[in-house]
Amino acid sequence: MKNILYNTINFKIKLLKDQFNSRTILAFTLILFYSCTSEDFLEKAPLDVLTAEASYVKQADAEAAIAAAYGMPYDWTQHHYLWIRSVYSDMRADNTHGGPAIAFQNAERHLPNASDYEPGGYAWDQPYSYIAAANSVIDNVPKMDDPDFSDAEKNVILGQAYFFRGYQYMQLARIFGDVPLHLSNDDPEIYKPQSTQEEVFAQIEADLLLAESLLPTEHSTNFLTRSRGTKGAAQTMLAKLYAETRDFQKCADYAAKVINSGVYELVDTFDHLFDGEHEFNSESIWEGVHVSGGFQQGTYAQLQMLPPGDFSQYGDGDQPGSSWTVAYPRFNTLHSDLVTAFETMGDTVRANSSYITVSDRSLISSPAYGYSDSEPISHVYKLGRVGEFTSGHNIMLLRLADVILLRAEALNQLGNTGEAITLLNQVRARVELAPTTATSKADVAKAILDERRLELFMENSRYWDLKRYYNDDAAFVQYLNSLTESDGTSLEYKATLDNIFMPIPQKEMDINEFLVQRPGY
Repeated sequence: MKNILYNTINFKIKLLKDQFNSRTILAFTLILFYSCTSEDFLEKAPLDVLTAEASYVKQADAEAAIAAAYGMPYDWTQHHYLWIRSVYSDMRADNTHGGPAIAFQNAERHLPNASDYEPGGYAWDQPYSYIAAANSVIDNVPKMDDPDFSDAEKNVILGQAYFFRGYQYMQLARIFGDVPLHLSNDDPEIYKPQSTQEEVFAQIEADLLLAESLLPTEHSTNFLTRSRGTKGAAQTMLAKLYAETRDFQKCADYAAKVINSGVYELVDTFDHLFDGEHEFNSESIWEGVHVSGGFQQGTYAQLQMLPPGDFSQYGDGDQPGSSWTVAYPRFNTLHSDLVTAFETMGDTVRANSSYITVSDRSLISSPAYGYSDSEPISHVYKLGRVGEFTSGHNIMLLRLADVILLRAEALNQLGNTGEAITLLNQVRARVELAPTTATSKADVAKAILDERRLELFMENSRYWDLKRYYNDDAAFVQYLNSLTESDGTSLEYKATLDNIFMPIPQKEMDINEFLVQRPGY
C-alpha cells in the first residue's frame, strides 16, 4: 500500500523537488521573470519550460503536487526530518548525547556555530523547501479550471497544504524563534526579514484553523487518514500551538476535539507503535511513510542510533531486530539520567521499546562524552529495528497519547486537576503503571512532565515540554546548565537567555541582507 503514494508519481516527486528546493527558488523565479518579458510568452504556452500553468491543469496534477509535498521529507537525503530534529527536541534537553561529531556536541551544549551546516543548516533549508512545495499548491490550485475538479475536492487538497505549511513553520519557530514568512511562491520579494516568533505563531494558527475547516475527519482509506493531513491532525497541531503560547483553555478544547472524534484510540500494546508491524494503527494521527529498498522513500534513522550486531547480544536478548556491522557513528546515546528515570518509574514496558543497553564496550563504536570507560551505554531503539540504509520503518509524527497528556497538562493549569489525573492515569495504565500518587496542582504538573518524557522520548517534544514547564527562561536555562552525568560530572551546558534558540545559518546571512543574527552568536 505504501508504494501507491510514491511509485505512481515518482517523476512528479523529482520534478517538484527540483522546482522547490530552497537553493533553486531564486533561479526558478528569475527564469519565470525573464521569460515573462517576451511578448511571445504572453501569447503562447511554453512547451519546454516548467510553469505553474503547465503543471496544474487537471485534478490529477493537483493531487500529484500535494503527494509530492508530503513525499519530500521522506527522501533518504532529508536529514532534518529523519533524525536531526532530535537534536533540538531531545539532545539539547536532557535525554540524549550528540555523538562523536563536535558540531553536534556543541549544539547539545548550547554552543553552536552559525557556520556549521550540520545540524542548523538542515533545520533551516529543508523545512523551507517543504513550505515552498505547499505554497505552490496554495498558489495554483484555486486558479485551476478543470470542470471535473470540484471546489470541495480543491478544498481538501488546499487544507492539506495549509496543514503541511503550518507544521513546518512550527518546526522553524521552535528552533530559530524569529524567521522569515514566505507565504507565496509568486511573491517577488524573495529575500525577507524575520518575522517575530509571535507573528509566525499567528500565521501557524491561521494556517491550521483554515486546514481544520477544509479537511475531512477521515479520508477515503485508513492509509490516507493516517498519512495525510486531516481535521484531527490540524486540531492536534493547534493544541500544541496553544500549549506553546500558554492559551491552556484553547489547548484543552482542541485536544478534546481530537480525543472525542471517534477516529483515534490508544493501542493496547505500546510496542505496536514502533515495531514496524502495526503501522497506520488506531493511535496514529499522522505518520511519515517509508518504503524499504529505495533512496527516495527509505529512512536510515536507526543506523544513526543503534549499535551494530545482533540485538540478542544486548540486555536480555528479548528486543527483536536485524543484525548489521556498519561502522557508523552513534548519535543520541541516552543520558544516564533518562535511564534512571525509566528505572525509578518502574517503567519496563516503555523502556524495552525505547532503548537498548550495551555493556560490552567492544561491541560498539566510541560514544559521546559523558560516560566512564566501564559504564554501560544505552542506544535509541524506538526509531526502528532493521539495519538497512533504506528501511521501510515508518516514523510516528502525531499520536493520541501526546494529545491526552497535553489536555491533562492544560486542564491542570486551568485548575481542573482531578480530570487531569484521570487522563494521566489512562496513559500510565497502558504501560502497566499504577495510578499517580500526585494530588496537588504542582505535583501533577511535574508528574505530567515526567510522563511525557518517557512516553514521548525521541518524538520531538522534550525541549519544549521543559521550557513550557518552567515558564521562565531564566529557570529553564538554570536547569539545563545544572545537568550532570551519573558520576556528578557537569555536562558543561552553556545555555543563556539568548541561545535557547539556534543561530541563523551563516550561509543564509550571507545571501539575505535583511536577516539579523540572534544576540549571542
